[in-house]
Amino acid sequence: MNPITKRILAGFLVVFLLWILGVRPASRPEVAEREEVAAEAVSAEAVVAEPLSATNTVLLRQQVGQRLTVRGHVSDTNTAKSGRQFLNFYGSSLTVVCAPRDISQFPDGGPEKLYRDKQLQVAGKLERFKGKLQIQLVRPDQIEIVDEEDGSDLPTAELREVEPGVWQSPAGLHYVGRDAEGRTRVAHVLRHAEDIPSRAGPHGVFDGGREEAFGIIDEAWQLAKAKKLEQRNEGRRSTLLVYMGRRIGYLGGSAGREKGHPPLERVFIVFDTGTKNVVTAFPK
Repeated sequence: MNPITKRILAGFLVVFLLWILGVRPASRPEVAEREEVAAEAVSAEAVVAEPLSATNTVLLRQQVGQRLTVRGHVSDTNTAKSGRQFLNFYGSSLTVVCAPRDISQFPDGGPEKLYRDKQLQVAGKLERFKGKLQIQLVRPDQIEIVDEEDGSDLPTAELREVEPGVWQSPAGLHYVGRDAEGRTRVAHVLRHAEDIPSRAGPHGVFDGGREEAFGIIDEAWQLAKAKKLEQRNEGRRSTLLVYMGRRIGYLGGSAGREKGHPPLERVFIVFDTGTKNVVTAFPK
């Protein structure tokens, strides 16, 4: 057997013995970790085609662990001491997180400055971290600035009658009983789903229709609880005034007509103290 053949056979023998013993080439931990995060981020082609509203917290919580696309308006951004950059959406508990190692892929100082106060569409895996929803931003192709569209980002909620005369929203709010004029609480709230031009004084009107009105109320309630807003107690009734950070309706009635129907960004909710029974709710 010539020397070259001996060396080849010896090489094969060494590889075979290493394979038997389970020895594998060492991998770089940081490379493996980055590849794992990048795989989870996924590109736009691999996520749900129809974007979900960042304000639809109820639906988003049902999608944890799924790859999807989320659309919303950035309310504020910040950088933590760790170097991570965060994008937070109006009326949402969802946060987009960009790790320090990925910030350099974005121009103008990274996502914090680049996407501040922008309407965005973000693709990725929806995760829950310490009880909060988040999507990790790894690559620029996950995110894009999109045009503002009136009403495109409105949440929706469909009520269901859980017992005769009692309707429940996805957030667990109840509409039960009647107002002083005999209307159900559902019918009472829906008076604010359309303008009443002849109504004296101010009249808050929700953008959208029936499902959008109840969706906005659900969103406002959840936002108030998430931010621990202080409610005002007035005996058997309590109130919440929730700033949504974006337009959710407009001023109608005779006062609104005189002022050119200015947009409204707050929701006023009246409910029975100590319960989730909504008495009324409207833009303010």
